[in-house]
Amino acid sequence: MELYVITTWGEYMNYPQSTPPSKQAQGLAIAGLVCGIIAFLIVPPLFGILGIVFGGVSWSKGNKLGRIATIVSIAGLIIGMIIGAAIGASNS
Repeated sequence: MELYVITTWGEYMNYPQSTPPSKQAQGLAIAGLVCGIIAFLIVPPLFGILGIVFGGVSWSKGNKLGRIATIVSIAGLIIGMIIGAAIGASNS
């Protein structure tokens, strides 16, 4: 479906409407969000990177939740590594 807009000069401009994100993209966004949350506490390099990949793929398919999943995963990776380093330093 296409949307036509008449400009002030009387010209028609064609604007294609965006399609809704697929269910696969939604699933990847949720998986990325879950991995990003887990990365705060458990194995941040593994779950943080998985969350970034899942969220990024979903985001590239047009899913807005994919952007949030990517941001949460980056934060989970960084903060999880800081928490791990603090715990490791206190045990030695």
